[in-house]
Amino acid sequence: MENKELEQEIKKKITNIPLKDRAKVTALRYYLNKCKQADKDMESTCDNIQSKYDKLSMPIYQRADEIILGTSQQNDQKFGLASKLLSEEELQQFNEAPKDSKAIPDYWLKVFKNADLQELPLSERDEEAFKYLQRIEFQLAENDSDFFLKFYFADNLFFKQNILEKKFYYEDDELIKVEGTKIEWHDGKNLTKKLVKKKQRNKKTGQFRVISKEVDDDSFFLFFRSIDISNKEKYDKLPEDEQISLQGQLDVDQDVGREIVDELLPYSLEYFLGIKEFKTEDDAGADGEDDDSEDDEEVEAQAKGQNKGKDKKKK
Repeated sequence: MENKELEQEIKKKITNIPLKDRAKVTALRYYLNKCKQADKDMESTCDNIQSKYDKLSMPIYQRADEIILGTSQQNDQKFGLASKLLSEEELQQFNEAPKDSKAIPDYWLKVFKNADLQELPLSERDEEAFKYLQRIEFQLAENDSDFFLKFYFADNLFFKQNILEKKFYYEDDELIKVEGTKIEWHDGKNLTKKLVKKKQRNKKTGQFRVISKEVDDDSFFLFFRSIDISNKEKYDKLPEDEQISLQGQLDVDQDVGREIVDELLPYSLEYFLGIKEFKTEDDAGADGEDDDSEDDEEVEAQAKGQNKGKDKKKK
């Protein structure tokens, strides 16, 4: 229910309340609305702070990309940081080795594989394509709400473009549209499709033949689809099942987009090393349920012990 419709419904309900209570309810609504406004102000302040530090992080990510890609020049500061993790023998080998800089092999493949995003996990076929992923660039729009992700790939056997982009557009903090690059796949390399072979029987001759049919396949590259529900009037006219499907896809894209920005980019090294495990809110809730059940067992055991003691005293 929209805010205007909700306000109208509240006013209508209040007018039906007995007059002796109507003034109290009106006063109550006034103060509760102040609480809601305070919540909105807090969210706005938090969004502004996040936007500020998102912008500050961008040049830092650029320097990190240079190291991952091997385009960063060696300097005394970087050598000093590395020397803290090297033995004397390793330091000597490092000094004697040629200083040609190379990319860290399969960096982003390992990051995404170890993160194992539940909404759009990498398929085995995706992994081959992700070996060509060189860097991911995050950009915040001027309105500090919309954001864009660019995936830079080296020339590869799967698709023609070197840059795949995903754009997120918001209205009143609600995601209303995502635009993804339409991927130009090389022949037979579409990772979002697969060929399924089926036997088909001829009704007249009774003979069988094998036919191949292209069907949808699970793939991270579904992330680059485009969805638009910004036209509310047009959206409301769609069948309910289609509305639910579009909103569900939009929710998945938003979750994956924010997980990349808030989790995978700042903690990419931890995922690359395999020392960090990505957890959704559902996973955290499940862990909490386990902890609660253990606590319940302890409390129950203690209660039984206390009851035993009481029984002895009665005797």
